[in-house]
Amino acid sequence: MADTSEDKSREIFIKLMSEPHSDSGAIFKPRYLEDKLPYVDYIVELVGAPGTVPYFFVQFKSTKLGYTKKDKRLRVKFPQENVRGLAAYSAPTYIVGIDEKEETGYLISVEGEELSAIASIPSLFPINMQNRGNLWNEVNDFWLKCNRVKKTSQFIEAEEN
Repeated sequence: MADTSEDKSREIFIKLMSEPHSDSGAIFKPRYLEDKLPYVDYIVELVGAPGTVPYFFVQFKSTKLGYTKKDKRLRVKFPQENVRGLAAYSAPTYIVGIDEKEETGYLISVEGEELSAIASIPSLFPINMQNRGNLWNEVNDFWLKCNRVKKTSQFIEAEEN
């Protein structure tokens, strides 16, 4: 059975995110969610963070249409509902566009209140060694700030005396 275009684009995304960052290996572990969460295609865990497992969510689309002529933006479309739905998660969220012909990918953060549909993605942030490192630091910093708040729950086993 031949690979579909979607299978190929997932392979490209996983390859880009899983490339070794140093002698220690990859710094991300992407997991495809197979439509298990609305608006989210991948949960990506950070590798090597001490004491925690920071993560972020990704929605991705691929294209064979190439780039706009004026600004060299990758021609992938994300409806406003998808952009807002992804941004509603209380975790770092990103949109990734995959150029199937070039086997490259670009990412942008999804945040803010005035989110609209996306008709194309800037090629400013390719998934490369430098931006993987920047992304790792950004996501790790987010979770370090969140983890400063002590977790509490009413659903704990009490010790009996």
